[in-house]
Amino acid sequence: MEPLALTGNYRLAASILVGMAFGFVLVKSDLTWRKTTLNMLLLKDGRLIKTLLFSLAVGATLFFFAFNFEWVHLKIRPGYFWASLIGGIITGLGMAFCCRVPITAIASFASGRLYALWTLIGMLLAVPFVQVISGWLSSSIYNWSEPINTHEPITKYMDVSNPALWISAISLVVLVFVHFTLGGDEE
Repeated sequence: MEPLALTGNYRLAASILVGMAFGFVLVKSDLTWRKTTLNMLLLKDGRLIKTLLFSLAVGATLFFFAFNFEWVHLKIRPGYFWASLIGGIITGLGMAFCCRVPITAIASFASGRLYALWTLIGMLLAVPFVQVISGWLSSSIYNWSEPINTHEPITKYMDVSNPALWISAISLVVLVFVHFTLGGDEE
């Protein structure tokens, strides 16, 4: 069975339609506003956290089954613990500083909030910066630990070693905790 893949104009058309639909959802859910993300980070509003956790739980499960039905194929680069940890910290600091992630910055700019341009410029400048220091990164951070083994196929969803099960379970437990401790809309 071939993976789900589009080519040519169909791929471009699907990308445009999905991008427009996703942009519409981002604007209608107020994710283009800096205040929405700031309230999430300050734990004043739990709506966005709950949405992200639920999406993570459902997405991990759906991707697991799509992979086992051979609808998608994985092309996984080796992961390194310290590189992933440092990258996660930098990403978290960037999100806390800008109150945006790349997709919300683009949607914010596209919906007329021109101040999101500064966030986009910062994100674009990060790409050549990583290219400049990539030699140092390869000879240092990637040598601090062995690659994480990501090529063991798992066929049972309820297997204890299944990362999709753990991601979904932990996300749902944290979701329930957030639901009962944080409020919804502050308005």
